[in-house]
Amino acid sequence: MKKLFAIFYQFLQKLIHRSSTPTTTDHAVSTEHENKISYSKDLIPALKNDHQRLIALYIQIDQLIQIQKFEDIQALLMHFKTEFNRHIMQENVSFYCYLEQNFAKDTNHLETVKQYRKEMNNISHSVVMFIKKWQSEAITSENLASFQHEFESIGQVLTQRIHSEEDQLYPLYQPAF
Repeated sequence: MKKLFAIFYQFLQKLIHRSSTPTTTDHAVSTEHENKISYSKDLIPALKNDHQRLIALYIQIDQLIQIQKFEDIQALLMHFKTEFNRHIMQENVSFYCYLEQNFAKDTNHLETVKQYRKEMNNISHSVVMFIKKWQSEAITSENLASFQHEFESIGQVLTQRIHSEEDQLYPLYQPAF
């Protein structure tokens, strides 16, 4: 398990250094109709930047686990939850809605997008439940192994998801012509 975590940790560090493009938060403003989502050249860099911030927070939490700073872990978990929820909301509103609108007549792409969205909702639920559990239950030296096991599992799922989104899903986000 330690070897797997070491590989995962190295992967996270590589992701941090791979993309650190500063972005703006002005993403999807409707121009044609009030109910349409417009393309924004800044959206994908902003979402990737979010991924980097989440990975950095994950690594910080892992470092706190190693030195057993339990109160600091819980505070950083709250910050992680806030950043994660903000990212998920941005992705749902600006990214997935745009893709579903753009691929409304392309059933293959539309199904792919819907599947990714469904999977992300499940992952999001798991992450939120993990954080809620550990916000209400104090992390101690007695339950640290349990916390760490759950934390590593969440990290593995998020790492795979980030890789999949950035390599396979985000390239679908293109201006409509």
